[in-house]
Amino acid sequence: MADIEPQLSGKGTCHFATGRLRPLLGAFSKEIDGVKAAQDSECIHRMRVASRRLRAALPLFAGCFPDKKYRCWMQEIKKITGALGKARDADVQIEFLHGYTDTLKDQQGKKKRARPSKDLVEAGIQALLLQLKSRRATSQTRVLSNLSELKESRILEDMHDELRADHFVMRGIKKQYAAGIPTVAADRIGTRLNRFLAYEPWVADPDAVAEHHAMRIAAKKLRYTLEVYSPLYKLQLKKPLARVKKVQALLGDLHDCDVWIDTLSHTLLKQRSLPRPRRDPASAGTHNISGIKALLLDREKKRRALHRRIVLYWDALKRSRIWDELRVTLVSGRKKAYCLSSQAHEDDARTAVALIAAEYPQGVEHSQHVTCLALMLFDQVQPLHNLGKRERFLLEITGMLHDIGWMFGQKGHQLRSAQMIAGDERLPFDLRERAIISLAALSHRKDARLESNGLFSILPKADCDVIQVLAAILRVADGLDYLHLSTVLEVRCSIHPDEIICEIATSGDATVEMARALSKADLFEQVFCRPLVICQSPEKQE
Repeated sequence: MADIEPQLSGKGTCHFATGRLRPLLGAFSKEIDGVKAAQDSECIHRMRVASRRLRAALPLFAGCFPDKKYRCWMQEIKKITGALGKARDADVQIEFLHGYTDTLKDQQGKKKRARPSKDLVEAGIQALLLQLKSRRATSQTRVLSNLSELKESRILEDMHDELRADHFVMRGIKKQYAAGIPTVAADRIGTRLNRFLAYEPWVADPDAVAEHHAMRIAAKKLRYTLEVYSPLYKLQLKKPLARVKKVQALLGDLHDCDVWIDTLSHTLLKQRSLPRPRRDPASAGTHNISGIKALLLDREKKRRALHRRIVLYWDALKRSRIWDELRVTLVSGRKKAYCLSSQAHEDDARTAVALIAAEYPQGVEHSQHVTCLALMLFDQVQPLHNLGKRERFLLEITGMLHDIGWMFGQKGHQLRSAQMIAGDERLPFDLRERAIISLAALSHRKDARLESNGLFSILPKADCDVIQVLAAILRVADGLDYLHLSTVLEVRCSIHPDEIICEIATSGDATVEMARALSKADLFEQVFCRPLVICQSPEKQE
């Protein structure tokens, strides 16, 4: 959730990781000889794509590998991806200029207009080609150097060893395997989808160059995430993958035009500022400027045409409601192997939760007390939320697990708690209930932003409403045990048309706890449409 990835390392997750990462590593490794030979530019292209996919997929399963090894792998892959990227960009531009030069021959037969002659334009293009070929040679040197370092480090062999098929053994964990992965997959895909769609307001703006570039990157990351998790779903997510791929390709072509326009504009300014020879000031440098101007006009025209095409395609996607369809698929379009066949039995779930909560023993007493207060509040305001026994049980589970992220420190503990709930294979909950528990735990602090959360954005509205209710109650209950002293013993609420009054019975002064609970009551007041009043009972209970 957000930018912090859950470090999942269960047997099922790691077995899934092996199946997804091994083909990517193989695709990367097999192009090395072709890249070294530098005879086929497609080798660079394929290896660059494989490195990007590998770099995108590895962080999703970081917890399956030793931390030191993982960091080393990512560092080396990042270096080689950068080197391959520069080489591939030069290849693309060189290939384009060769094709552009060929088209100049066809222009000779067209209607004559006031334009630079073909020879002058070709001379300018040839000057650009020489610059690009020099840059490509420099990039090849860097690529070979990085490949040499990669070979000496033996990282690829190390990765192959870690991804052996027998490294993560699957024995009797089918249900847990099904439980942990889909919720995390839905969260990550939903998050990438939200970030991609955040650029929609700029699609129709022809001058939003930076936003179009950022949208292309977001589309690429969404596509790679969809590819990693596609085996979870019945139709392999083929339809949304095809749509995202096309958007990425169109935006990529648009970006190529933008790069050309920036490069040529800069080059043109530089050429115009050069001093001219005294012998022939009228013609000196004209061939360079003429070729650059002609190519610049061509790329600007192409960009306008591409932008119109993107706008039309985006409008068609909106009419088809493809993104809404993807959200539904993430929740209900999974294969049977990744769905729990029946609802979790409460006793089994409590046993699993107790084992997980015990991993942070310092927080058990606080979690138990917060859970008790939350259930009291749930029962007291039941006439307002009208939720049933199952939702009450989910609140109980949330209360017991809302602070397990504390075992790794206070800062960001609510994010870690939510991530651990979402992916823990021991919890016998399917996606929707697991998501409710995870997001309610995430929201027990005031800084949670559910509206932008990837998992929240894919759930049905009814589930989102349940999350809001449970989170609102949990926030207040957590505030009432702010000092972890169990000072507040009981909560009795009375519902009025213009307010909710909660009277608390305590074993001592609860001023701090009352203030904290009221500071976290904003969601409670929003959900139940009336202000919350907390007062201390006059008779203290010892």
